[in-house]
Amino acid sequence: MNDDDGVLPFAPRPGRHRAQAGGGDAALAVFAADRARRAATRAARARRDPAGLTGADRARLAASVGVAAAAASRAAMWVAELAARAGSRNLAEYAAAVLACGRDLDPEDHENGGVPENVTFALSGLVLLGEPGLADSEGLALAAVGAIALAMPRTITTGDPAEQLPELAHHLDQAVGTGRAGT
Repeated sequence: MNDDDGVLPFAPRPGRHRAQAGGGDAALAVFAADRARRAATRAARARRDPAGLTGADRARLAASVGVAAAAASRAAMWVAELAARAGSRNLAEYAAAVLACGRDLDPEDHENGGVPENVTFALSGLVLLGEPGLADSEGLALAAVGAIALAMPRTITTGDPAEQLPELAHHLDQAVGTGRAGT
């Protein structure tokens, strides 16, 4: 027994849970807001579903995916050059992952944008730690290339790929240019 009110310490007390846990109404409001946010996200995805696009919008999306794929290919070639120069298998895998982020983009894949999980893991940046033979500017450019390549499939799942992919392709080309200039 608890000596302060004659109730067992583990017995529920009226009103106590609400006060301690941020309570019923506040918690329900948080859950309702979370459900509403998820519903809005699903509705936005349904609106931009490629099956529901007009011919012009479909063409614009296909062109944007092509621009992103070409930029990823150019970036992968640069990373492969670094891998060959450094004799690094890790950088060769990084180059393959950058290429896959552009090549495998799938506007109909709302789960991961068409890019498998093992590719995203390869671009985590861990490969860059302690990689010999790279200038600091090359390491920074490699990190930027990986981050931008990872952002490409994320635009498929969360953003407006027709608009964002060309911008990401531009930034990818800039990162490669910065890396090339730093050698």
